[in-house]
Amino acid sequence: MNAIRPYITYAAQPRETQQVGSVVSKSYINEAGQVSFGVIDYVPGWAIPLHHHHTWELILIDSSSAGPGYTFFEGRWWRAEPGSAVFVPRGFPHAWSSGNERGFKMLWVYGGAHEEASRVFDTDPQTFKSITREEERAAPRWSPGAAR
Repeated sequence: MNAIRPYITYAAQPRETQQVGSVVSKSYINEAGQVSFGVIDYVPGWAIPLHHHHTWELILIDSSSAGPGYTFFEGRWWRAEPGSAVFVPRGFPHAWSSGNERGFKMLWVYGGAHEEASRVFDTDPQTFKSITREEERAAPRWSPGAAR
């Protein structure tokens, strides 16, 4: 029988996993070898530089978000509208940015504990720039086959 049992977690009981400036990542579920889940509230102009994970990642852009999120992969920024989901395979380089005027709320799920996913930077985090206003206006909405 599986030693891990189902459980319910509540919004008032998250564990802070990371804080960068005013942006806090909170984890609600963190099961080694299973899954982890949490949220990040992006403020306008904030970004996570190009990186990859040791596990797969599923991102849901909360439908109550003020604006879209922007994800960078395959050489360009893509717009992820509120209510959308983004799947990132294990080891695939990507970045995230909010818009310059509006933030968004990201719900993240990793295929393993937060520590197992461990973000590995593919660029110098100190020199990485969040999306520009011009890139924001030009960022296409993802569609099947768009990057091929």
